[in-house]
Amino acid sequence: MEMIHSFKSLAGISSDHPCLWGDFEVRDSQPLQTWHNATLLPPRRRKGQTLWWRRYGFGAFDASGQHLRTLSDMRGKRHCCHPALRLEDNQYNENRLVEHEVVLYGGTLYDHIGHLILDGGRAYQLLHHYRDSELPIWFHDASPNRHGPAILKLALVQDWFKQLGLRKRAKLIRRPMLARQLVSGPALCCDRSFASRDLRTACVAALKPRLRGRLETISQPERRLAYLSRHKLSQGSTHFAQEAELVAQLSQLPNVDIICPEELNFEQKLNLYRRYEIITGFPQACMTLRMFVPGEQLAQQVMFIAGARSLSSTWVNIDRATDGGVGYFDCGLNESQTVADDPSAAFQRSNQFNVETVLRAVQTLSR
Repeated sequence: MEMIHSFKSLAGISSDHPCLWGDFEVRDSQPLQTWHNATLLPPRRRKGQTLWWRRYGFGAFDASGQHLRTLSDMRGKRHCCHPALRLEDNQYNENRLVEHEVVLYGGTLYDHIGHLILDGGRAYQLLHHYRDSELPIWFHDASPNRHGPAILKLALVQDWFKQLGLRKRAKLIRRPMLARQLVSGPALCCDRSFASRDLRTACVAALKPRLRGRLETISQPERRLAYLSRHKLSQGSTHFAQEAELVAQLSQLPNVDIICPEELNFEQKLNLYRRYEIITGFPQACMTLRMFVPGEQLAQQVMFIAGARSLSSTWVNIDRATDGGVGYFDCGLNESQTVADDPSAAFQRSNQFNVETVLRAVQTLSR
């Protein structure tokens, strides 16, 4: 579908746009790699650290004891749960070391939907190449001592792994491991930093074949436009203050369906991109699922942005890497106000936007 006339191309957005934050980079495709005699350490609590990305340290080390940094995560410039750079500088019990001939390493699991999806690229590559293997895929847990069930038992993770065919193969690294062959690869997407050109290929291949087949049977869109609303969320990064007011008005439009993604399971979310002609809303995790849906005739995606840091460069990098053809629309940029970040609050920031501007834009799209 061609870009709606009055909307701009996300891929062409300027790096100095006032709503944008983060860096631009699209990286060339890279194959899976194999390391011999590699050691993987389980999460270990760091005393005195309160920030979640420093609270635990874990990772993989090559045969010489050097940290395999390419297998640890970054968020912008932030090192997430990186261990000490040398194996000998990390505390672990060598007597508990378990040896495996082959270890398929899928990376780190997070209990946040956006990072669960975007940081899973190593696992997607493994599923692409080892779909029919009986070998387990091993993961680190970013928050191993959370209150409640372990991460593999969380409903969010179970539902996502069901779509990937991973529920029975996924295992957590709880003890030091020696891998005679360690197979994995670099991240396919790094928040506010880069995306890889093989991102979409890996994502589509990661869905279990039966699900891909069901999605492909939806040959024609059933409805015109779905607005993905965040107005029922109680926490997150950004709160768009007037969204409930906007939703009340959008619900009166005949060709517009209001969708709250948190009320759908993952398969239903994926179906949106085959059932609708247009998907719109403020940037949110559900929109990452478009790159997993097979086929070329997918819903056109249009994002609304308003105010400082309402558009992470992650979205631009993904669109450029996958040729997604996503559009964006500034809604109230000149009138927007942003409250400073408050990590202790339910939402880190609150942005204002012009309700009438968004309403008119959706009306135009829905015709």
